[in-house]
Amino acid sequence: MFELVHFDEARQSQLPFIELLLNMGYTYIPAAEASRQRGNDASRFILSEVATKKLMEINSYEVGGVDYKFSEKDVQDAIYELENIQYEGLIDTAQKIYNMVMPTSGGKTIKISHAGRPMSKNFRFIDFEHPENNDFHVTAEFAVTGRQDIRPDIVCFVNGIPFAVIENKKSSVATAEAINQMNRNQGPEYCPRLFAYTQLLVGTNGKELRYGTTGTPSKFYAIWKEKGTPISEINARVKELIQKKISAETYEAVLADLNGATAGHKQKTDRLPTEQDRGVISLFEPKRLLDLTKNYILFDAGVKKLSRYQQYFAIQKMLERISEEETTERGITRRKGGLVWHTQGSGKSLTMVMFVKALIENPHISNPRVIIVTDRKDLDRQIKDTFKNCNLKKDVVQANTGQQLVDLIRERNLAVITTTVHKFEPGRKKNANFVDNDKNIFVLIDEAHRTQSGMANLEMNRIIPNACYIGFTGTPLMRSEKESWRKFGGYIDKYTIDDALEDKIILPLIYEGRYVEMTQNSEQIDRLERRQADRVADASGNKYIANAQKKINERVIKDNPGRIREIAFDIEKHFAKQFQGTGLKAQIVAPSKFSATLFQKYFESSGKIRTAIVISDEHEDGDEENTHKREVLAYLESVKKNHVSVAKYERDVIESFKHNDEGIEIIIVVDKLLTGFDAPRNTVLYLAKDLRDHNLLQAIARVNRLHENKKLPKTVGYIIDFSENAKNIDTAMKLFGNYDEADVKGTLIDVAEKIKDLEQSYGLVNDLFKEVKNSSDDEAYLQLLNDGPKRDSFYKALNDLIRNLNECFVLQDFVHEFKHLDLYKRELKKLVELRKAASLRYADRIDLAEYKQALINILDKYVDARGVELLTKQVDITDRKQFDDAIDNLGSDTSKAEAIAAQTQKTITEKMDTDPEFYERFSKKISDILRSLREGKLADIEALKQMKRIRDDVINKKDETLPEKITTNKGADVFYRNLHDTLGTKTKDEQVYTVIVLDILNIIKSEAIVDWYKNADVKRKMMNVIDDYLYDVVRNQKNIKFSHDEMKAVIDMTMQLAENNNETISQ
Repeated sequence: MFELVHFDEARQSQLPFIELLLNMGYTYIPAAEASRQRGNDASRFILSEVATKKLMEINSYEVGGVDYKFSEKDVQDAIYELENIQYEGLIDTAQKIYNMVMPTSGGKTIKISHAGRPMSKNFRFIDFEHPENNDFHVTAEFAVTGRQDIRPDIVCFVNGIPFAVIENKKSSVATAEAINQMNRNQGPEYCPRLFAYTQLLVGTNGKELRYGTTGTPSKFYAIWKEKGTPISEINARVKELIQKKISAETYEAVLADLNGATAGHKQKTDRLPTEQDRGVISLFEPKRLLDLTKNYILFDAGVKKLSRYQQYFAIQKMLERISEEETTERGITRRKGGLVWHTQGSGKSLTMVMFVKALIENPHISNPRVIIVTDRKDLDRQIKDTFKNCNLKKDVVQANTGQQLVDLIRERNLAVITTTVHKFEPGRKKNANFVDNDKNIFVLIDEAHRTQSGMANLEMNRIIPNACYIGFTGTPLMRSEKESWRKFGGYIDKYTIDDALEDKIILPLIYEGRYVEMTQNSEQIDRLERRQADRVADASGNKYIANAQKKINERVIKDNPGRIREIAFDIEKHFAKQFQGTGLKAQIVAPSKFSATLFQKYFESSGKIRTAIVISDEHEDGDEENTHKREVLAYLESVKKNHVSVAKYERDVIESFKHNDEGIEIIIVVDKLLTGFDAPRNTVLYLAKDLRDHNLLQAIARVNRLHENKKLPKTVGYIIDFSENAKNIDTAMKLFGNYDEADVKGTLIDVAEKIKDLEQSYGLVNDLFKEVKNSSDDEAYLQLLNDGPKRDSFYKALNDLIRNLNECFVLQDFVHEFKHLDLYKRELKKLVELRKAASLRYADRIDLAEYKQALINILDKYVDARGVELLTKQVDITDRKQFDDAIDNLGSDTSKAEAIAAQTQKTITEKMDTDPEFYERFSKKISDILRSLREGKLADIEALKQMKRIRDDVINKKDETLPEKITTNKGADVFYRNLHDTLGTKTKDEQVYTVIVLDILNIIKSEAIVDWYKNADVKRKMMNVIDDYLYDVVRNQKNIKFSHDEMKAVIDMTMQLAENNNETISQ
């Protein structure tokens, strides 16, 4: 059956790869010919004859309206310059070559002499406009040399220039091995110069294919998918190519280069398509290969990056969308926009950069103007830096004021402008009549779920009414935000967390719930609270006091110093054990700035972990009575005394956290750094705060980024939750992973309908005041609201007006369709003031500041925490069934018992080798309790109690069966328990057995030296001494009979126990 099948690298991967390339139009160049064209010099990489011939064909220059060909010498000089470019490190040299070869990055200019006159003319190495004009070659076993010889399995050339390198493995070898070999070959000790020319690098084992580019770390090699194309359609194309016969002469040349490994092999024209085949026809089709390498490669701050498939197809869709136009009811024609939802960690910022690069090169768009809009200063700075690092043809300018923003737009500045959305409002105020109607303005809006509302967004639409808006978000828009995606014109492309996990470009997330048991002196709290409430309460104020109590209790419990102390202790223990010293780091999300300072104080006093706070500066002095605020201000003042500014200090902290293994290990945040903060080494998120929706999604996405870490591989992200966020995570993740298509399809909102709703709500407010005779008398309005029901109606009507106006703000056409906008804005300000005045006069609002602060002080003093307990076992969030089951049992005694069991079992597994008898005993107890619990034989509360006792016994190694002499000799317990079956059963006298165990322990300790367990000579001597003791003392003097095999078993077990407990033995 297996006679005809082969499982070797050449026939499983290398040959099928080359066969497809040949049938896609590549020409095979035998290895010997490839060497000859390089002058038989393996340190040269360009096929000189192929390059000379083709570059003379595709190049010409124009003088006086007449086209001329370059001389052969001119062409050969250009090739010589490319081949002999000065090597200045792999990436810098790769960038210089890329800039020379790619017209998008500068291209090549050469000096020539025409009719005796010197002149400079553009020269191209590749005809990107007409891919069919170029020559595509492939060779196998391409021998090259640097400091060492290497022989890539396959190399592809475009016009004689090495463009792609492929490393093949057989199907039983992981693709990672091919990628590791590729990256090794790029190292300085091998042949990095070859890879300065290549644009596409592929590792494949015939069944899986992953690609990257020069310098791509192994973990970041990606798979390619033809998004939107059914796999059946791709397979049909592959089969068509497989069935094409390759000429016998060419096929023999290929086989001859494969070192005889495939001698006599015949082309298979009936095989099944593989993942490798689908990758080859997607990435190496000539037009696609040139498009990818010309338009979808960036050098980002010294790192060469090649687009992933989701970025490529999103940009293709964006280009297609903006080529379409729409005409509004007012007759304005503008380009269509839309929304791009690409999950956190999938390269959203670089997608924006690549799209702008494509805009610049688009021949159908004249002088595109680009404005990048965010809603936060740190994000604005980050996106500006990203664009600058990528060295596009355009400059990058950050608009620091509203006036500067308007000036840049007015002067039609072609630089990429970055700004925050809030600058449009002050810019509009100073330039009330300025409008730019250019439809070639492209506004790219980052974090679009937050940016598209409010007055600033409305003023942006006023200033640039015909702009094309494209929104980017890493999280789905919630149903309550549907106007936002409709404002953009619907989704252009989606790439969800499920997609990213399947493609392995982000990591799974492991959730572990914990809780802090709180205690309180109820009698003292109630007594002191009543005393404070009596000071401010009256008949009208009681409901507000009750509301304040509820809010204060919830907030203050989260901020309680005892709770923060216990969480800090638990974090310190967890991080130090699991991650400290590995290079992986963590982030704490504190409930408030006050809590953040408490965390920092704890860690500073302990001194075991390097931590720092990143929070916004406070600009007010603060209430002297507000103890929490005073703590925050005191912390900020201490930072200002030692640093130029809080902002500068925090930039240094972030730099240390991101890039320094020995730097800050844990950063403590409240709101900052939950979005737009990319630190791939960030591995653990400790949640001490309740988060929801976008904030929660973006927070957990801080820890699921890929990161190559040498000391401890990062394989998952961890969420350790002290605030019972599991249900919030469940809700958010269901949206994060997918989205109801019915919520994102449909027509655009009818602006006229929204205006009608707005006018109706405005009319209802005005109707309430029709009876006011003197409209200029503010007192008349206030007296009218003396009536409680009428006042309630006013509050409700005003809220409806504000809501309707906010919903209109996100609609691009609203500012043009609605003529009374400025009137509504002026009147709304007055209506809001009227509401404030009325609520104050009629005691709808009483000043509870003093009461709230007193209540905070009481709760801080009389509420404390007992410690941290597990709420759930570790659960993979992305495993829907597993996580749903955890949610269903959340907070139950069963859930807590199972969580403690999982944690204790983990400890047992880790330590089993050190004391098998002890840990097996408790492992069985855990299994028995869980079985009884699930069979209903044991109440859940009793199971929880028993599980806690077992956990404590395991941690403390509690064993009441041990004799006193054993317990007082450190390390003796291990030998006493585990030698009992082989040695203890030979004597029925426990005292004799105890003496023997202690003698053996003393022998081991007396023979042990530093690192003895690594020293074969010391271990051999130790075994001999134990052997002598067992034979001379135990067997002969104590008359305990042993067989040779039994004695050997005792010695083997003793040595195994000693090595597994070497730290105890050496003390």
